[in-house]
Amino acid sequence: MKVTSILSWFLSSALVAALAVALPAVAAAADDEAEIKTGLAELSPADRALAEAQRYCPVIESNRLGSMGTPVKLIIDGKPVFLCCAGCNSKAMANRAATLAKTQKLAKIGATLAKLSPEDRAAAEAQRYCAVMPKSALGSMGAPVKVMIEGQSVFLCCEGCRDMALANPQATLANVKQPAAK
Repeated sequence: MKVTSILSWFLSSALVAALAVALPAVAAAADDEAEIKTGLAELSPADRALAEAQRYCPVIESNRLGSMGTPVKLIIDGKPVFLCCAGCNSKAMANRAATLAKTQKLAKIGATLAKLSPEDRAAAEAQRYCAVMPKSALGSMGAPVKVMIEGQSVFLCCEGCRDMALANPQATLANVKQPAAK
């Protein structure tokens, strides 16, 4: 009976410790999403739909549109492009063709990830890059492939990465925890 009490206390303590770490991260993510939603709400419904499809700034790719307030809209070669802030305007306009190409790629990735279940989409967007080929954006080669490694969902850019991911689970999980830098 004493062993059961000790075990219950230990498990309760472990649960409290895990929640103490996880809950602030969950709250911060919810705050980020609320901030993004507020920034996007300032756009017209048509522009909001375009910005939501693009999701990221083509100049600072780690910045979600809306995370720095209302996205800035440019028209490049007759096509709308959204930036995270006015500070990106000069870089976007300096290489208009590259900015437009990046915007189209981001919209394509967004459309591909939108086909996933809401849970998988959120996880793939949080991971952003393939766990085997860390410079390959998830959704850039079609629907990401989901595998389970040591009880954790991991996304890959394509089916061709499955065998490599499963052959070296520790390296794969390390890549998920340390996303690629551009």
